[in-house]
Amino acid sequence: MINSLPELIIGQSIESLLYAWRTQTKIVVKDPQYVFRHDPKLVAHDFSFMNAENPKQFYNNLTFALSVTSLLICPNNVSNFRETDGLVEIITKGNRKVKLEVDEVIYFDKLIDQYDVYDFFDVREMSWTDVNIIEDKEEDFIHQINFYHSPRTDNNRSRDIVASSRMTQKELLSPDWGQGIAMLKMLRMLKSAGVNGKYAWTRKETRYYKRPKLEFYRRVVSQKCETKHTFKEIYEMKQEEGDPWKTLEKLRKREETSSG
Repeated sequence: MINSLPELIIGQSIESLLYAWRTQTKIVVKDPQYVFRHDPKLVAHDFSFMNAENPKQFYNNLTFALSVTSLLICPNNVSNFRETDGLVEIITKGNRKVKLEVDEVIYFDKLIDQYDVYDFFDVREMSWTDVNIIEDKEEDFIHQINFYHSPRTDNNRSRDIVASSRMTQKELLSPDWGQGIAMLKMLRMLKSAGVNGKYAWTRKETRYYKRPKLEFYRRVVSQKCETKHTFKEIYEMKQEEGDPWKTLEKLRKREETSSG
């Protein structure tokens, strides 16, 4: 059986997902783009309309909304797809084929040779600091450091660190841009911001500290893409109140009634 659609979005960015929700248009996502909790283009927005407090929660709730209202086709289950003259064939991870006859296919994202790279470090020793973010606006390599509550412990004072970089594929494969060099630059930036390790000694009423002790945890690499519209443009679009939107509103009211 071949289902017919007036429009279908093919995307992978959070922009494409929000556009699908704003316009109430079905979407196929094969390789979803990584969403960074501290992304500067996202953190300034209010996500309460999706019951979210940060970009990561927003992405999860948006994906759920698209899935439960059937706007997201084969959620987390797309192995591949191909489109020929308006006929879109989706191959699921279970090797099932879904065929769609589409009047207009919207390719929302275009991959480019630039990558967002996130190096996560566990903090083993560091003096307490109220610093939350350190920036180097003149460089792409480690242009931002964020502190976040460590998931490794229930202690609210324990924090870990993530460093953000922008790289090309060539730089990504070079040892000069590896996590070891990233740690060295991070330590310099931490020192410049007055973030220290454990107390070492006092000499002539001056306290001296060791440098922070960090342990590399993981690197997340996400290829960047050009999108048809910016996140800000889509965020400010009027929300179409189609059947999927009405379905979600009914679910919300039902949940509010049961919890109230």
